[in-house]
Amino acid sequence: WAVMPTGMVFTHEVRPDIYQVARENLARLGLLPYVKMFVTDIDDGFKADDVDAVFLDVREPWHYLPAARKALRPGGFFASLLPTANQVIELLNGFDRHHFADVSVEELILRRYKATPDRFRPDDNLIGHTGYLIFARCIDAREDLARWQRPERQRYEARMRTQAEIEAQAQERADDIAAGGKKYPPMPLPD
Repeated sequence: WAVMPTGMVFTHEVRPDIYQVARENLARLGLLPYVKMFVTDIDDGFKADDVDAVFLDVREPWHYLPAARKALRPGGFFASLLPTANQVIELLNGFDRHHFADVSVEELILRRYKATPDRFRPDDNLIGHTGYLIFARCIDAREDLARWQRPERQRYEARMRTQAEIEAQAQERADDIAAGGKKYPPMPLPD
């Protein structure tokens, strides 16, 4: 409904049987005029470009970031649904490599309730994890990613830069010692 009356949704499905079920569901809801459907593998790329948003529900969405980037307009939205934290981490690393920013991750949690009017309360089972929604923006390659980073990401980047500097200094000292230099660096003298 969000794209009606002038927008369009593009969907790609590799399995013809699933494609047919989706087509029938969209027709029953009266939404088929607003959806262009393709029986194709997204390994071959997306069949649209300059789109406002891309949503991927695939096992390894980081493999499709270059194709998503090509399909998205600058500033376009990317989203994905993933079941495990290690997949989320891999996607976050992919965002770094492919110039996506303004990243956020939300955990989906299912909490069932006992539907009894006189004792409405949460079910006795523990809260269960059901997945993660990951969102990002496709940023122009000339744009400074730091402008789009959230404060926690800026702190992470600062820690990584500091760690790299410390490691570089340690390597420089080790190289100096290996070349016959003094084992201990000269102590600074007071002014």
